[in-house]
Amino acid sequence: MLTFAEYFAGIGLVYEGLKKSGWKPVLANDIDVKKQIIYEMNHGSDHFLLKDIYDVDPSTVPFATLATASFPCTDLSLAGARKGLEGAESSAFWGFIKILKGMKHRLPPIVMLENVPGFLTSNKGKDFLDVIHSLNELGYRCDAFQVDASYFVPQSRQRVFVIGALANLIPEMNNSSIRSTRLRPKVLEKLISDNDMNWGEFPLPELPTRLPRNSLINVLEDIPEQSELWWKGDELSKLLDQMSDKHRLIIEEMINADETTCGTVYRRMRNGQVRAELRTDGIAGALRTPRGGSSRQFVIIAGKGNCRARVLTGREYGRLQGVEDKFDLSGVSENHARFGFGDAVCVPVIEWISDHILHPLALKI
Repeated sequence: MLTFAEYFAGIGLVYEGLKKSGWKPVLANDIDVKKQIIYEMNHGSDHFLLKDIYDVDPSTVPFATLATASFPCTDLSLAGARKGLEGAESSAFWGFIKILKGMKHRLPPIVMLENVPGFLTSNKGKDFLDVIHSLNELGYRCDAFQVDASYFVPQSRQRVFVIGALANLIPEMNNSSIRSTRLRPKVLEKLISDNDMNWGEFPLPELPTRLPRNSLINVLEDIPEQSELWWKGDELSKLLDQMSDKHRLIIEEMINADETTCGTVYRRMRNGQVRAELRTDGIAGALRTPRGGSSRQFVIIAGKGNCRARVLTGREYGRLQGVEDKFDLSGVSENHARFGFGDAVCVPVIEWISDHILHPLALKI
């Protein structure tokens, strides 16, 4: 049986991505009780452990074929203070390593890490290399690649994945091998080529064709124009006033068009001022956790002389992460749902990795 232990499990979207390949969870660990609620609503409570990862006793962790860790990105992200793996949150990665070391002869044969692209440049690449070194020391040969969720869903979401496998399961990297730059950007290629570590390489196909430009409209809920969720008065005017002249002109063109089109808007701080930045390529920006108003994403619909905007709903956040509508959110507040999905993985990306790496690897064990 294919089994996995999921650390920093959140609301369980790694589980969502693995279950179609037949993977079964033996442990899900997280410290956030609000995420636990959504996780257990959808995946049950028998294997969920609400505990700080540093407090998890390795001797109590069941053996699993795979261990996954989507460790906190806060101190690695380009948007943060970039304290790296010594930061208050991202340092939780070392709690994961502590568990692996404590498991000794019960090490999972495969591990998968996931984080933001800033992981590659944090402390000038040292943090990424420290992670690889820590896995190498445990006997894992490592491959790394970057995937943009926009090849699977209408959301631009670049994420770095590290796959480690006990050395007998993965071929050593061939120095002449060159992976597509869509999967291995230059910064990652240089980190690998310049550092003599125990690298491996999995055969990966090209990513699928990107979704058509109008895909975003397909994830939006059918909310009547009369709904109070839509901004039409002062709130809408304030949002438009926060746009640059260039983006305001695009909105005017959308309003005057004969067809209705949609875009997304994020509020960001630019030179000390709040700016509403418009995106109209049919792809939403990367979802984030709505700890503050600036991190919420808005949809704006315009055409035939009209314009309206609103915050994306929790269900829409889920759809942008590739989650089916049968995922239970009953009784969950909108902000609670947005937070859970905004701090999660894209389900079809995990499915793709499982189909092409994790499942074939597991069959070798």
